[in-house]
Amino acid sequence: MKRYEVIIEETVDETFSFEVPDNVDIYEYVKAKYYNEEIVLEPGECQFRQMKIYDLSDNSCTDWQEF
Repeated sequence: MKRYEVIIEETVDETFSFEVPDNVDIYEYVKAKYYNEEIVLEPGECQFRQMKIYDLSDNSCTDWQEF
């Protein structure tokens, strides 16, 4: 029996709308809301997924493969 580690990566998107004053940097505004957990993406609309597999028996790995 072989042992593996598998990394799965997903890209999920969701649209948010904001009204901010002209003197506010929208990127900083959104980053702050995201890191303060005021913006949370819900699982759902997966746009892309891929995996990479590590074979622990011989320390080899595959390239990223979309699935």
